[in-house]
Amino acid sequence: MGKYTVTGCVISCLFYGVNVNAQQDPTRPLEWHSQGSSLTLSRSSLPQLQSVICEQQCRAILSGQTVAVGSYITGYSVSRINASSVILTRNKKQWQLSLFSTDIKQ
Repeated sequence: MGKYTVTGCVISCLFYGVNVNAQQDPTRPLEWHSQGSSLTLSRSSLPQLQSVICEQQCRAILSGQTVAVGSYITGYSVSRINASSVILTRNKKQWQLSLFSTDIKQ
């Protein structure tokens, strides 16, 4: 009878260890928090300027969408488009998206 009790305790400990490992992922990065506990921000991220096309009128490709002056994308209004940048407006604030970085290294 004692032999079965010890075997039962060992098996119970093994199952308990499996549950603990399932609750914590040893491969997750440090300071990582699960999606359920993170706060969601209501702020829209700026679209990414990918290309500008100027023929008779300039158009831009922002995050995969072709837009013209007066268009809206993710809550931003396209105010101006020139050969190398786009001006977006939202809530009386402006953002300038440039095709080329101003920090060019040679």
